[in-house]
Amino acid sequence: MMKNLSIRTKTLFLLFTMLLLAALPLIAYSVATMKGLSRLGWDRDIEATLEQSLQQAATASDKENAAVSLMKYRQIHALKQGITDQVLTVSLLYFGIIIFLSLSAGWFFTTRITRPLRQLTEATKRIAADNLDATLINQAGGEMAHLIDSFNKMIKDLKIAREQHRLNERRSAWRLVARTLAHEIKNPLTPIRLSTERLYEKFLGKSPDFPEVIQSTTQTILSEIANLERLVNAFHQYAKFPDPMLKLESLNSIAEECTTLYKHPDYDLDLRLCPALPLLPLDRGQMRQALGNLLKNAAQSFEKNGQRGRIILTTAREDNRIRLSVQDNGCGISEENRKQLFQPYFTTKPQGSGLGLPLTERIVNVNGGRIFCESSEEKGSLFTLEFKTAET
Repeated sequence: MMKNLSIRTKTLFLLFTMLLLAALPLIAYSVATMKGLSRLGWDRDIEATLEQSLQQAATASDKENAAVSLMKYRQIHALKQGITDQVLTVSLLYFGIIIFLSLSAGWFFTTRITRPLRQLTEATKRIAADNLDATLINQAGGEMAHLIDSFNKMIKDLKIAREQHRLNERRSAWRLVARTLAHEIKNPLTPIRLSTERLYEKFLGKSPDFPEVIQSTTQTILSEIANLERLVNAFHQYAKFPDPMLKLESLNSIAEECTTLYKHPDYDLDLRLCPALPLLPLDRGQMRQALGNLLKNAAQSFEKNGQRGRIILTTAREDNRIRLSVQDNGCGISEENRKQLFQPYFTTKPQGSGLGLPLTERIVNVNGGRIFCESSEEKGSLFTLEFKTAET
């Protein structure tokens, strides 16, 4: 039980225990004094004897002595009560002052000791919440000062390491993008080169089917150029993504709008909205684009399994988190492909650019959310967008 108590509580409990031990001599003295006083009891027989002596005194001098003895004996009781009250009052006052001063001093010193620890605990919580600006002002001394200095140095090193990690991630990502883009550009260039060489050979050989060759090779070249333009435009959109124009928007309203745009007779689109969702700071146009990408992907997943498709668009709230989910019963995604879903230029579609889901993830991130995917082959996929709200 003691291990669950704070340092301050443990310290004050220890001080109180020490005070009780220190007060034991005072308590023993008080008990001994009380016992001694109790022996000065009131004996009725002695008083009766003294009264009888007073009445039977033969001379005035004897009578006076008997009266004085009786008066002094009667004063013993009053004296005993006064001494008892005085001892009790002094003991309680002494004990109370000692406890008050000791606990006050203990409270003061434990507060001085635990304040840096409390600040250190709060700073650790902020770091756990991904806030690396939680440096502490060092006003302590001794071992606590070394601890705070070490903590601040750790935060500084952590920030440097994080920045270096982000830089390495960006470099790695752009190297991957460069390799993938070079590969994607190389694919259309091959048929363009072959078509051009064929056209040149036909021209040199003055082939009689030269007009037909011109027509077919021109169509091939134009088609591949169109693919290159599409690839470059998609890359440009991904690389030059604009900053969001955040306004308070209703996630339910965006879901309803996208549902209207992407309804189709070839599949069912169900909308299940949680009422009274709080407004979120979002870029409405970007969120429509992200949700549209997910709905288009869900619709395309039905083409591979040939069954009647169904998409369920759901909004929900749990504590301070709001979720928007897109679930389908399509062909699903293999575990190996799920690991690469949000990598630029990864696609399983013949005509896909491989930038739809990376762009969707980027939109969700810049709008303050996160995106998750759960899927299994032949059972469909579930994409979830999660946002935090300041309300509780």
